Amino acid sequence: MNLFRTYQSQISFFFLCMWAIGMFIIDYARIVPSIAMIGLALSALLSVKPSLLFTNFKNNKSMLALSGTFLILLPSVFYSDNLKYFNEKLLLILPFFILSFAYASLPKLSENKTRVLYLLFITGVLATSFMAFLFYLANQAEVNQLYLESRVMPTWVSHHPTFSLMIALAGYFSYQLSKTEKTISLKIGLLISTFFLFIFIHIYSVRGGMLAMYALVFLELYHIIVPKRDYKKAALSLTVCILMGGFTYYFSPTIRNKIANTQNDLNNYQQGKSANNQSLGSRFISWGNAIEISNQTSLFFGCGLGDIEDLNNKIFKEKYPEIEKKIIPHNQFLYYLAAIGLIGTIIFAICFYFPLFTNLSNRFLLAHYIVISIAFLGEAFLTTQLGAAFSLFFILLLSRKQ
Repeated sequence: MNLFRTYQSQISFFFLCMWAIGMFIIDYARIVPSIAMIGLALSALLSVKPSLLFTNFKNNKSMLALSGTFLILLPSVFYSDNLKYFNEKLLLILPFFILSFAYASLPKLSENKTRVLYLLFITGVLATSFMAFLFYLANQAEVNQLYLESRVMPTWVSHHPTFSLMIALAGYFSYQLSKTEKTISLKIGLLISTFFLFIFIHIYSVRGGMLAMYALVFLELYHIIVPKRDYKKAALSLTVCILMGGFTYYFSPTIRNKIANTQNDLNNYQQGKSANNQSLGSRFISWGNAIEISNQTSLFFGCGLGDIEDLNNKIFKEKYPEIEKKIIPHNQFLYYLAAIGLIGTIIFAICFYFPLFTNLSNRFLLAHYIVISIAFLGEAFLTTQLGAAFSLFFILLLSRKQ
């Protein structure tokens, strides 16, 4: 314990670095982020007197609230029949409780260590994006065809909706860090990173990531216009973004193919045609399934976290037998509405967003919550290991106060 207390900051920083790296190799070593989380929790639990652990947790309102995102799922075990699925999904959210409890006893990282974590995340996104870009240059015809089939170019991080959001956040972080960076070479590197990621996200052409990127652009425009009233800079920034987006649209078939694929998905869904192998149509159907499950079971308490997949698959089988990939409701709020009901969903939202409301002046945290909120609209984001790890990492890192 004395060793942990002496080197607490260094040990915590080490496991946070492991966590950041683990998000990029999660497809090849899923255990790495888990080891990092366990190590981070132990470093906190073993470096503080047991009596202080509960005191620190009770006094840290953000961490206390965040733990509620796990606790609100527990009651549904009493009316869930499929306990295997229940345990699988509960295990993914368990770090929201354990790490909230443990992290409340850790001192805030120094600005230098926090900056290194930002740069490590940006570097991981850049490396993954650049390798994907090189692959695209070498296989343009094949990749362009993928976008007409509701698929995207392959990357190290195979879950493309989440990776696209990571690109958006890394681009924003890179731009913000460039404004305060004093080392000229690093400042230039961060600006180049910002431009590359902005262009690449258009080439990558994942709807959620592009929406997140432009939401962050408008967030920055808001901060330029409202507090500073620098209309010239705002107009110039918007013009540059439009020109870069237009340039990418003109020269990259991927974004044009993605738009064509999206229009085709929408037309098929509106005309009642099959949504098989169509990501957008399948999402719409999964949203309707969530509402139907809620209506058939309990609006206020849901069907139980353990049973949502079985009930969802049953609806797919009965009403949409031609759809091969039966996806769970791809909206975090609708997923929880069906699983734990309206009451549970409201409590979840309050607990999850509470750290933001207590730190609204933190632009990095606000940007992260904007990105995650967009993810919630098109994904059951917290039902995947990467989604949960990505969400929690920056909430913990950014929501701590001195």
